[in-house]
Amino acid sequence: MGELRYRRPSVDWLDSLPLGNGRTGAMVSARAESVLLSLNDGTAWSGSASSEDRDERVSPERAAAALAAARRAIELGRPADAERELAVLQNRYTQAYLPVGDVRLEIAGVAPETPLERSLVLDDAVHAITVAGVRGDIEHESFVSTPQNVLVHRLTSATPIDVSLTAATPLAVLTDRRTARRARLAFRLPADVAPGHEPDEPAAIDHLDGITPLEGAIALGWEHDGEASVDGDRVRLSGITRLVLVVATETTFAGIGREPIGDADGAAARAGARVEVALAIGIDAVRERHVATHRALLGGVSLSFGGDDPSGPAALDPDERVRRASSAVDPVTTTDPALLALLFEYGRYLLAASSRPGGLPATLQGIWNAEMRPPWSSNYTLNINTEMNYWAAEPTALADTQLPLLDLLDALADRGRANAARLYGARGWVAHHNSDAWAYSSPTRGDASWSQWVLGGAWLVRQFDERRRFGSLTTHEAERFWPIVAGCAAFLVDWLVEAGDGALDTRPSTSPENQYASDAGPVSVTTSSAMDRSLIREVFALAPAVALAAGAGDDALLTEIAAAAARIRPVDVIDGDVVEWHAGAVAIDPHHRHVSHLFAAFPGDSGLPDAAARHVLNARGDDSTGWSLAWKLALRARLGDTDAVGRLLELVTRPAADGHFRGGLYANLFAAHPPFQIDGNLGYTAAVAEMLVQSHGDAIVLLRGLPAALAHGSVRGLVARPGIVVDLDWSGGAPTRVTLRARHASAAGIHVVEHDGERRSISIGTDAPTVIDWRTPPTSPDHPFRSRGAV
Repeated sequence: MGELRYRRPSVDWLDSLPLGNGRTGAMVSARAESVLLSLNDGTAWSGSASSEDRDERVSPERAAAALAAARRAIELGRPADAERELAVLQNRYTQAYLPVGDVRLEIAGVAPETPLERSLVLDDAVHAITVAGVRGDIEHESFVSTPQNVLVHRLTSATPIDVSLTAATPLAVLTDRRTARRARLAFRLPADVAPGHEPDEPAAIDHLDGITPLEGAIALGWEHDGEASVDGDRVRLSGITRLVLVVATETTFAGIGREPIGDADGAAARAGARVEVALAIGIDAVRERHVATHRALLGGVSLSFGGDDPSGPAALDPDERVRRASSAVDPVTTTDPALLALLFEYGRYLLAASSRPGGLPATLQGIWNAEMRPPWSSNYTLNINTEMNYWAAEPTALADTQLPLLDLLDALADRGRANAARLYGARGWVAHHNSDAWAYSSPTRGDASWSQWVLGGAWLVRQFDERRRFGSLTTHEAERFWPIVAGCAAFLVDWLVEAGDGALDTRPSTSPENQYASDAGPVSVTTSSAMDRSLIREVFALAPAVALAAGAGDDALLTEIAAAAARIRPVDVIDGDVVEWHAGAVAIDPHHRHVSHLFAAFPGDSGLPDAAARHVLNARGDDSTGWSLAWKLALRARLGDTDAVGRLLELVTRPAADGHFRGGLYANLFAAHPPFQIDGNLGYTAAVAEMLVQSHGDAIVLLRGLPAALAHGSVRGLVARPGIVVDLDWSGGAPTRVTLRARHASAAGIHVVEHDGERRSISIGTDAPTVIDWRTPPTSPDHPFRSRGAV
């Protein structure tokens, strides 16, 4: 894999480099005279499971009356009236993902202008700093271990130096204990943090009746070869040439949607115990285990587009490399194709660092956040962003990073049941456009374009089902997943209303966050948007397969699902355009960042006419937010619009700016909405995989989205449905060598592989790879092509 290497100090948080293991996150800011470790704990959220019920909830009777009135208003062509009726269903907002603290090392006698080099090796998940001091080098190394769940920072110096060590938290401090060898800092999180788009709410509230907020702690332990003393809030280490610092965080979080258990003292004891275990094992052994675990997770996948000359653009600092590529006359696909491969690898690294089994799903910012009032609460935004975070999981061989989504779905299915019954008189469970660590499932306060969308759970179900489609779903997981799917589908069956012509509709319906013009101004609600139809049809289509995998193929609900599915109309295409809301509706913003009406084209697979999808994308235009660029990139790749793929790659790889809804890359290659959102990085990686290998149809399709300028390259370890590992070399834009292997017996058999209209039936097994020289025609187009071993 690649490396991010800088020959200058960090300027700010967006110039720092990320470490993480799905539970503990750290941003490493490096200066010659100091190192700052900004800490996140994946469980550190404001509020509690009771936050959603902080206010009195609307009664079932009042909700039923409001829903009936809204439906009548929509039928009568009064959408603004409908939105006013629906406002009574809304609740407050989700809670916020928050930072837990900072650890700072300050080195005496080192001038700020002293040269340094810092790097993040993606293959090892190790951050390194070398400071070229006049008395010899000072070297730092940092990593976050998965086996020990600790952050390790190691310092070595050629000559004795003095270092001061501090730890601080922006949270309410409960206790602060420091000795010459150990420190523990206990804290309490706020009872409530309102998002920035709620300006009338306090930014944070420490105490609220009925809310038991999380408590937690940061524990530190260190070993060194000098003298130590405590000086107020500092620990001073004198005359050292070696320092090993181990940091652990812990909270009273007890699971998604569950109330906290325990107190800060217990959290501090658990964190401290992990520190002691790591020190007892020895840091060399901890590092060895960390690297082995990380390589086992990320290994096996690599990508090259050429242009890897170390004396070329790769020799530049990454941010300078981005600036140079963006300002060049020729496109990035020509001037620095290796940058595109590096960003692909970086996306895989960020997903693995943000999401691991046993942890929480990746937020809008992955596992990293520095702000006490983060943008959009750094929550789970279910109308695109959370799902996009995981688009790359299966095709880039990071399947287990999706498992936290199953935990979130479990909790939403539990907590969303009451809302389905109370708000909509429906069976099953519902989630709307926002959620959090407490499995918030209500419609949030605000405009109907985002609030009154009831398909958040449906999209999560559709995304997690990729695990089954790629052959990663275990029997145990299927048995957990089926009740979730069944509850989601039961809600959708009940949500549908009779259309009067034998069809079934959704009403109210929206196209997430977009609005159309009406006599009363911008409005959002309609009947049966394209997004609703596509997503519900796909959930109904996957339900029987999940039931079968779970041994529930005789569930009576399947009969209801099949009957309802047959009555949902396909998405309307009029005059070559996909109808987003209803015929004649005119978008307020024709270049809106969401392209929800193209869900069926990507990430869905129920399909739209290619020409109609292109028409929508051409009308929307290329430029937008970072995540929207990634979605358009994936759509264009699936459609085979390689010229448009090239244009979008130019926009993805430009420097971030403060402009509204203008994507790009910050100095540390984080993607900009702006501000920073991880979905732009992770969605990009999925889109590149889609450029190279597609498997949503009846064939494994090679290089359909590849721009002409990326004519030569290779990729190893991509995964195609239903579980085929694909290694691919290409030249002149066409495959040369293709290696295929089934990951499990159920994926083995005869598969069609396609490139540029040429289709070959190929027998693929699990015992040895099938290797094809694509330049050599098959002996007979009517029989499977078989080749074992190397060619």
